[in-house]
Amino acid sequence: MQLIIKVLKGGECQLEVDEEISVLELKKEISKTLNIPVPRQKILHVGRTLPDDKALSAFQQIKSGSKLTVVIREPEPLKDVMCKIFKKYYSDEQSEAMAKEFMLDLDKRLEQLSLDDFERMAAYFLERDRKLYGDT
Repeated sequence: MQLIIKVLKGGECQLEVDEEISVLELKKEISKTLNIPVPRQKILHVGRTLPDDKALSAFQQIKSGSKLTVVIREPEPLKDVMCKIFKKYYSDEQSEAMAKEFMLDLDKRLEQLSLDDFERMAAYFLERDRKLYGDT
């Protein structure tokens, strides 16, 4: 089936895909074509988010010629993520203070790493992402 992929805030392409592929597989194809990392993609059809584990054939309204929209998710700042996690267990003030302390500690520890350490981490994460998302 032929799909029109429209990227919110620019870019568009057409993809020829099998209707039995999963949304995750479609994201991988989009990643190859438009160079958008899979984890940052959110695919919408008529305003609804398509779950990664469903096949395109599960959506009766998606046919050849359908237009899907890709929203690029910006990564959430780490401090905000940590604060949300802390808020499950602590007050807002305590959570803010703990998130701030966490970030200061992280900065201090990152300064202690060597270039070899960064290279090993990068290699590890690249390999992990290849296993999770394929070669993108």
